[in-house]
Order: sequence, then structure tokens, then C-alpha cells
Amino acid sequence: KAPARQPSVPLPYAELAATTNFSFLRGASTAKELVLRPKELGLVGLGITDRNSVAGVVRAHSMAKVIGFKLAVGARLVFSDASPDILAYPANRTGWGRLTRLLTIGKDRAEKGDCILSLPDLLENTEGLNFIVLPPDRINSHNLIHLLRRLKEASARRSVWLGTSFLYRGDDRRRLAKLKDIADAALIPLIAVNDVLYHVPKR
Repeated sequence: KAPARQPSVPLPYAELAATTNFSFLRGASTAKELVLRPKELGLVGLGITDRNSVAGVVRAHSMAKVIGFKLAVGARLVFSDASPDILAYPANRTGWGRLTRLLTIGKDRAEKGDCILSLPDLLENTEGLNFIVLPPDRINSHNLIHLLRRLKEASARRSVWLGTSFLYRGDDRRRLAKLKDIADAALIPLIAVNDVLYHVPKR
């Protein structure tokens, strides 16, 4: 007699690409709302990554502490040289120093409220940072593999991932297979993200 099937249990999931309303004209929800919602949904953690900024960190951290929720804080690095966006998460105090230095470099080059960064800026400031590369909508395999290899060479071992998410355009299976091939070629793992911009759809 075959053993009874056990009910499936959802795997623990933490969303690592959430944008607050400190990312002007991109994020639609406050840091507080974005921390409360995944707790309600049963997620095990959340990563806050605002566009070239760590502005949402303090409020998110305060709320996460109150409700006992795991929070990772970093920044979504958006480049002026057409490089894909990269989520940067400090692993230690050195990483925080590198990230804030990088953001300062970009803001010093730009007018108030803007930040101008290029990939070489990041490659000179990788110590203590973990990275999730977010592929663009249109993927050039050669360029993306080259970028991943450069970032991997400049970073600590096992500190680079390639983000994957569904775009719901009808070609998600093909896109995911392509990203897997790219990750395999660059010898880095894939990681699931959802690029969250709001805590409820009506926002």
C-alpha cells in the first residue's frame, strides 16, 4: 500500500526587491506598509532596495523591529551607462561603508535629487557587498554573461546572484530557461525576486 501523501507546505520565501515611496515616481507604498504586508502574507523576510538610496531604511527597520520581522536593507543601483540594475546588500560594516561611499560619489556628480553611477564605480567598491543582478526586459546573453563574470571577479566568492521573475508576457518559460543558461555560463546561482512596488494593487 502506498503511503498517504503529505499536504504540501509552501517553501519559505523572502522578497529581496522591494521599493518604497522614497524612490520618487517608482515606489507607491511607505516603508511601514511594505514591512507589514509580507508579515501578513507569511513571508519570512523582506529586502528594501530604493533607487540609488538608502532613504527608506530607518523607517523600515523601526517597523520590522516592532513586529519581529526579518529585514535586509540595501540599495537598487541604477546606472547611467545602460548596465542592468543591481541590488546591493551590505554583508557587514565594510559593505555599508562601500555602499554609502558609492552613493555619495554618484550624488556628488549630479544635481540635487539625482545620482550618476557607472558600472566601473561599482567594480571599485564591491568589498563587503552581496549583489543581485536584475536582467533587463530584453536580454542580450553575451552582454549579461560578461557583466556577471566581471562582477564575480571583482567580488567575494558566492556574493553574486542573477535575479529571475515572471513578466507575464507569455514567454516566461522561455525567458527563465534563457536566464538559467546565462547563470550556468557565468557559474552563479539564480534567485527569485518579484520587484515589488506597492503593498496592495490599488496603491
